[in-house]
Amino acid sequence: MSDFESRIRRMLNPLSTGFGKLWERAMAALREVRDSDAGKRAASAVNDLRESDASKRAASAVNDLRQSDAAKRAATAVHDLRDSDAGKRAANAWNDLRQRDAVRKAEETARRAVHDLRSGHGSGPGTSGTTTA
Repeated sequence: MSDFESRIRRMLNPLSTGFGKLWERAMAALREVRDSDAGKRAASAVNDLRESDASKRAASAVNDLRQSDAAKRAATAVHDLRDSDAGKRAANAWNDLRQRDAVRKAEETARRAVHDLRSGHGSGPGTSGTTTA
């Protein structure tokens, strides 16, 4: 091993050790949630949903749709559009627009609102209409 490789390994070792510890804590937290009563109920509900006839019919319908000629033609058209000069210009314009401060602030506000709604803190019947952060 060269001196350069040794220096790189010495610099990366604390990062990999820290990442390993972080990974262990994350996995322990996931196991704790999975092993809780609520986690077991959620897993059971998800399994019941996966095994239901309606779920199997929906999965079959989606698969059939993906394999259809119309879906394949649509996918080809989308790829062709993305690869075209007009598609590339549109993508660049979209990226430029998303980099503007006003748009980034609006995206952040929307993310917070969705998070609040999902966590039950959003406005709804019986609430004052304000959200908490």
